[in-house]
Amino acid sequence: MAYSVTLNGPGPWGFRLQGGKDFNMPLTISRITPGSKAAQSQMNQGDLVVAIDGVNTDSMTHLEAQNKIKSANHNLSLTLQK
Repeated sequence: MAYSVTLNGPGPWGFRLQGGKDFNMPLTISRITPGSKAAQSQMNQGDLVVAIDGVNTDSMTHLEAQNKIKSANHNLSLTLQK
């Protein structure tokens, strides 16, 4: 079940990613910082990151995903899957 989360910027957003095409693993949320913007949303550790700002993450490397997240200045829109 996919759902969308929009975090109001600017960062830090308060979550860590793991995986990516270069690791042959789906991008997932590996950690959420307590009290952070991510913690105040409905994001959960272990959720799959399906899209970042509307861009599908299937072919993204870990670094590409990190850079896409870092480049979001105002709002960060994520599509996640439980």
